[in-house]
Amino acid sequence: GGCRYSRPADRDDDFSEWSPKFGVRYQINDMHNVQGRIQRGFRAPQATELYRLQGSQTIADVESVELDSYELALQGAGARWQYSVTAYYMEKDNDIITDSSRAKLNGSDTEHKGIELAGAYELSNTLMLRGAFNFAEHTYKNNFKDANGDVDILISGNVVDTAPETFGNLRLSWQVTPAISTELEWVNMGDYYTNQENTADYDGHNVFNLRSSWNVNPDLRFSLNILNVFDEEYAERADWTRFTDERYFPGKPRALYMGLNVQY
Repeated sequence: GGCRYSRPADRDDDFSEWSPKFGVRYQINDMHNVQGRIQRGFRAPQATELYRLQGSQTIADVESVELDSYELALQGAGARWQYSVTAYYMEKDNDIITDSSRAKLNGSDTEHKGIELAGAYELSNTLMLRGAFNFAEHTYKNNFKDANGDVDILISGNVVDTAPETFGNLRLSWQVTPAISTELEWVNMGDYYTNQENTADYDGHNVFNLRSSWNVNPDLRFSLNILNVFDEEYAERADWTRFTDERYFPGKPRALYMGLNVQY
């Protein structure tokens, strides 16, 4: 193997799986309905997971990832409101992960369960509130060995790394005039563990964005957006490796964008 990347010998790989889906829907009344879905999905290994290997790993003998999903959803809509509540349970088998030494591993089984909420409410003729939030638990179901098959990775019962229990957004829109509109958005990312051993974590973040637009005339539109209004220091993604410990991919600082759209 190379110092950073290894190139496996040439070979041919092929993968085939079946992916059935079954769903039912019941219309409770004119406003509400309930839906149920059962399905199996799969993902074949990507080229980088098979052939772009790290360090001393010389072969990634990985299989397709399989996912069994069960969902129950309640949805509704009225003159000034709409909502969706979805409860789900998923089991993922043979997940392909990158461990702290950057090796590609197969055989991780995980369990995922949670509730997704989404809705909108018209507060007045000029104010609209929209939001979507996810509350979930993601858990490793088994232990497995490292890429060399030598060391047991004891993570059964641990929370899946880089998988927050909560995340979502809330948007308040204001139609100031028929031509001018503005929207304030709150983006929330909950805390999460950054390694499989659950010994390192990221605290999560809250970011606010402000977007405005002015339709000067049917052919001319001006926009003004302020992203990360309070200049929050946050990470778009955080993880942990054996070589660097904590690793953060910084989010953008406060930024102002102006735009002019012309149609002719």
